[in-house]
Amino acid sequence: MPTDTTAATTASAGDLFAAALMQVIIESAGTQRELLDSARPLPHTAYTGQLNTAVTARVRATVSLPGLARARTTLNLGFLTETQWDEAAAALITRPDALAALMSGRVHPDLLDPAHTAGHALVPSSVGFECTYHLPNPRRPEGQLCEHAAVLAHALVNRIRSQPSALLTIRGCSMGRLSAKLRTALTLRRPALEGGLPLLAEALPTPVTGSGSVRADDAYSLWVASAGQAAEGAVAAVFTAPGYRLPAPPPGVSPGIAGIVAAASHRAQSLLQGADVQELDDLTDAVRHLSTPVGAPLLEEVASRLGRKPAEVRLLVLAYRHGGPVGVRVATDPMPANSEVVKRAAAAVVSAQPTARGSLQARGNRITNSTVGVQLRLGPDARWYPFAVSLAGGWQAAPGPSSDPVAAYRAARSVRRTGPRR
Repeated sequence: MPTDTTAATTASAGDLFAAALMQVIIESAGTQRELLDSARPLPHTAYTGQLNTAVTARVRATVSLPGLARARTTLNLGFLTETQWDEAAAALITRPDALAALMSGRVHPDLLDPAHTAGHALVPSSVGFECTYHLPNPRRPEGQLCEHAAVLAHALVNRIRSQPSALLTIRGCSMGRLSAKLRTALTLRRPALEGGLPLLAEALPTPVTGSGSVRADDAYSLWVASAGQAAEGAVAAVFTAPGYRLPAPPPGVSPGIAGIVAAASHRAQSLLQGADVQELDDLTDAVRHLSTPVGAPLLEEVASRLGRKPAEVRLLVLAYRHGGPVGVRVATDPMPANSEVVKRAAAAVVSAQPTARGSLQARGNRITNSTVGVQLRLGPDARWYPFAVSLAGGWQAAPGPSSDPVAAYRAARSVRRTGPRR
């Protein structure tokens, strides 16, 4: 199913994947196409059970509709064989922009065009429908779309819109396995390296078609995953963190100066071990320092200097530990967000959590379920940061920020089930 890769500039990969899959579902529905239109609003109100997208070739859920009995429903999408995925990976390494995105764990529109995947279509050519409520009969042959299957189809498309990588898993290869196949293909293709150290130019294949543009962060991920692996031994020897402890300060050095030296030493070791180099504002840098063993004892003093309550600063330290500098920004500041992105995320959460208590309220960059005490906040890095109600009644960051709002929501719910963490 060819697609114009430049469309990615105006539509997200999730939108493109969802649109392609819905088109196939419409074509597979045949004369029952009107059921898809009538079922469009139902996934938000009908019970669709747990939508399982981690099984190869099919998606199953228990669906119940007003006036109809509950039924076990299945959508059959088929899958690509291991050989076909290997061939697709070998073709994708000639597409620098797609290759770099996939190495960073993001899907790319090139996956929708069989011309870029060795002729193997990621989106199936047809979808089969099964439902235990509608037994096959002369008026309803096996495999024909029914009301339950139409609801499940819309729920699946909503999931693909917010989590396009789920389609890879259904079709037989998760994002992690595809990245591994791409590394293997790169290893077989890469020429001999000079002096045992790879060059970035050798890691980035020459584009055959397409824009050839690569994001800087994706290019770095590609270099680490491909060229960097050949130099792992040599690089590790150069960047091993020092194996010594900071000596005790000499007599007469104030505790403040000693603390600054200790913090600098801790930061230097973190950078040598791969921590990101970022320009931080005063608050975030203070929170970063307090999250270290060296800075933890100074929390109350630093909180006083910042003009904040110690309990508030502790929550920011927790946000930094779970989400880094972006986690602190998300915890402190309401941020603008695309309302359509937030609405789609809320719809995906509703589809995946049909039995959850309470309702979702979307405002700004936040999706809140006050009944169960969980909240999602969209960060500037397009990841959803989970929050749960703390013992003191405020919102505290939870582990598990994710680009998938469903995964982030489940992370927040797991914290609420086990009790808020300090």
